[in-house]
Amino acid sequence: MIQKLLLESQTTLKELNYIGFSKGPGNFTSIRIAESIAQSFFLSLKIPVIGISTLKIMAEQAWRKYKKKQVIVAIKAQSTHVYWAKYTRNEKSIWIGEHTESLVKKELIQKKINHLKKQWTLVGNGWKIIEYKKFSNINNVNVFFPNARDIIPFILLKIKTGMVLYSVEDGPNYLYNNF
Repeated sequence: MIQKLLLESQTTLKELNYIGFSKGPGNFTSIRIAESIAQSFFLSLKIPVIGISTLKIMAEQAWRKYKKKQVIVAIKAQSTHVYWAKYTRNEKSIWIGEHTESLVKKELIQKKINHLKKQWTLVGNGWKIIEYKKFSNINNVNVFFPNARDIIPFILLKIKTGMVLYSVEDGPNYLYNNF
């Protein structure tokens, strides 16, 4: 797939300056594959690797598609849990989250949402297992999956700020139940 993409874009491996990838949370195998490919480019081509949270990528997609600044992302983790993150897009186009990115029992979602004071947009397939229609402070629910084009703003920001070297921070994002 990578070779096909490079051929279609008429790009050679030597022309690559950075590698960006979705570091999770999500499917364990997919995260490991993405991280392994990115790491192999880092090691073989000596180019910086930038890992971006899947949940932030989905918040960016909500902005790109619907211009929503208050986004809660939920990705189904198990039948009883979701990967959860709550983000607000600031005036500098940066996604800010408080106590973000955790693995939460679906029963605790109602309590979390009932305490919200603003209108929020929900995105992700995790809302399919949660009775979200009973929440009054929700704009709408959009079920979609991450799109690679929504990684680009994060990559550009990291390049601009000089935060591009491969590190533990850019490795896989495994979330554990902390509630």
